[in-house]
Amino acid sequence: MIQKICGRIDSVGDDTVTLELGGLFYEVLIPSGLSQPLKNQAKQDLTVTLYTYHYIESSGNASSMFPRLVGFTVPSDREFFKLFTTVSGIGVRKALRCLTVPVRDIARSIENQDTALLKKLPGIGPRMAQKIVAALSGKAARFALSRSDRPLSIPDKKKVDFEDEVYDVLTQLQYKPAEVDALIKKALELNPKIKSTEEMVETIFAQQGEAVSR
Repeated sequence: MIQKICGRIDSVGDDTVTLELGGLFYEVLIPSGLSQPLKNQAKQDLTVTLYTYHYIESSGNASSMFPRLVGFTVPSDREFFKLFTTVSGIGVRKALRCLTVPVRDIARSIENQDTALLKKLPGIGPRMAQKIVAALSGKAARFALSRSDRPLSIPDKKKVDFEDEVYDVLTQLQYKPAEVDALIKKALELNPKIKSTEEMVETIFAQQGEAVSR
């Protein structure tokens, strides 16, 4: 299990950073709000330390599995992220997109059993907000004490409003959160103009059928 990585910044994308350490290059997923600060550090050729969460990601049809790292600049942010992803239906990539308000505000909403703020997070509808409160109430109190008032992620303007409904449908069909993330991404790449849950699910099932027939 890789808990921390310290290296020179080789490149920074919108939601990834590549660190060079001893001649090896590690790609690490990051909350989108860390992209610009890390780009600033890269210009100064600085070494950066990321506190990482190591997980296994599957392809859309679960035919292959590979290790991934998610990185944070503060250990407590990593710990909250790990807790947040224990909620059924919230995969790693979805959790990253959700961090568009400060962690302390999300934690306070959970502990106060107030779903109003949670429902405003990307991909979180009323049903998922209630699920988050039910799963994490009593576990997020220490994160509510954080002094940081900065969100970790930047809202994705390309987000589809019905994504949470697609998650509900597919997780009920026993798809894993990581699989759902990959399937939604592929569906939007195939047809960026998808306008409804039904159209998204039909596109995903069509892709699954093509994969099976090959």
